[in-house]
Amino acid sequence: MARAADPAARRDATLDALIADRLLATAARKRFGEAVLSAGQRVGFARDVSIDDQLASTLRTLYGSEMEQELRQLPGAGLDSLLHPQAVSGAALDAVFGKSGALRLDLDLDSAQLAQADTLVLLRFALPHGGDGSITLGDVYRRQNVQGRVALFARERGFMLQQARVQVAARYVLDWSRRRFGADAVADLRRVLADQGDAQAMLRLHGLGDDQHGGSRLLDQLASQVSPAQVRDWYQRHREDFVRIERVRARHIRLPDEASARAVAAALAGGADFATLARRHSVAPSAASGGALGWVRHEGRPGWLAQLVFAQAEGQVSAPVRTPAGPAAQAPWEIVLVEQRVLGYQEAGSESVRYVASRALARAMAAEQLMALRADLLRKARIEIATVAQGPA
Repeated sequence: MARAADPAARRDATLDALIADRLLATAARKRFGEAVLSAGQRVGFARDVSIDDQLASTLRTLYGSEMEQELRQLPGAGLDSLLHPQAVSGAALDAVFGKSGALRLDLDLDSAQLAQADTLVLLRFALPHGGDGSITLGDVYRRQNVQGRVALFARERGFMLQQARVQVAARYVLDWSRRRFGADAVADLRRVLADQGDAQAMLRLHGLGDDQHGGSRLLDQLASQVSPAQVRDWYQRHREDFVRIERVRARHIRLPDEASARAVAAALAGGADFATLARRHSVAPSAASGGALGWVRHEGRPGWLAQLVFAQAEGQVSAPVRTPAGPAAQAPWEIVLVEQRVLGYQEAGSESVRYVASRALARAMAAEQLMALRADLLRKARIEIATVAQGPA
């Protein structure tokens, strides 16, 4: 798996990562529990379903060509010849899901409904080298997220059968892999994938890994412990991150319609003087002063025109912009020019500074805690590495 991602991957580095994942995952399950760890992974899927799907996908990616060679030897040159769909009546589906079209507050089956679903066979199959079996509606239901359950409750028979076929394909992948490598090896790989998932979840809870902007109760707790003095100190070290526009000196030309606005914009693009065109064409009260708005300050909740001004680069004439209004309303158009921009900094005591600083400090504390935990786990662990024969790979 490591070499599939990076052909230069080394055995010792891969082993180190496996050991660290095993230790972190074990600690994570003890501290947070599987429900918390799986909350951000493949939304709506049960944890075991996610791991099983990843296991089958990984094996298929690594050994799919060899599996295909075996399948081509089958009478139908594929799994389809071994599949036997089963008819399920509408009455049987009603016994599981209730009346068709009924309004429901949830998409969960109770124990009686699930037991009934387990009796409804959607597909029978016979894998190569033995392994006859069947896929029931209950099997399909257990492996769905919310969107999948919506399709099941809508009686989408094509979806039911397609999901049953997916499960048979996954069973073939696992059957082939167990015959090739042994059941223990496949179980080891599944545990590795579970460890990786839980270790990544541990990173997410600490504000690290592949989703640093996701929610985390741990980060919320650490952020709440950050003091005003820590925020002020962090702000002084990261002040440049809080540069803001304090005020701009600007002009504008207000035109009654799009055609007029396009004509004036073309004249400006040709080098015409902004103030002169404002006096000649603007319908705003500022026309007499060449469209001068004076200094527009960034304070409170700026109006629409102020927001437009703040969004423009200094010294560049904006494109014509229609004033916000309904699609059928007669709305004027604006062209603005920022002559000078004055920058400043957000106040150290502002809510935005406090939020950004406290989250950054919380992530730093969480990362420090996690690194300390990792080091402590490795220091205390009893690790025995067996000597095994290594092939040319």
